Amino acid sequence: MKLRDMTRILGARYQSINTEALELRRQGVLQKDADGVWSLVPGADLEVFGIRPTDTPVSPAEEDSRTFEEKFLDLLRSVGVKKAAETVTDLFFAGVDIWDMRWLHHVLTRSAEGFVTEDQAKLIMTYWALTNGIPYRHEDFFSD
Repeated sequence: MKLRDMTRILGARYQSINTEALELRRQGVLQKDADGVWSLVPGADLEVFGIRPTDTPVSPAEEDSRTFEEKFLDLLRSVGVKKAAETVTDLFFAGVDIWDMRWLHHVLTRSAEGFVTEDQAKLIMTYWALTNGIPYRHEDFFSD
């Protein structure tokens, strides 16, 4: 995810996010590719950030599903999923349960295979779990 995208999604200042990203890269948690896209280093998970997700997902009390669809589509695009972003979003929201990380993993790694890389899937799953309070353990889905 590029810093400008993180700034837009998180609603924080660019400089604050840049400083934190550089510190996490120094600690060996984040990496940055030649295109300026940041990603988790293989093996890094939520606990690296000192974050323990809640046991209960946050349900969309007052927001309709379109709001979540737009957010999910923005997330896909921000991590570099371009060609099939709309199709992946439609598939994810038409499916089993958007709060089920197994469903998200299936969509990203099976249904969107060839359009979503493993690193992109890791970032998407981590961000989706964090922003929606969904319990998630990286090692339950990826074998790094």
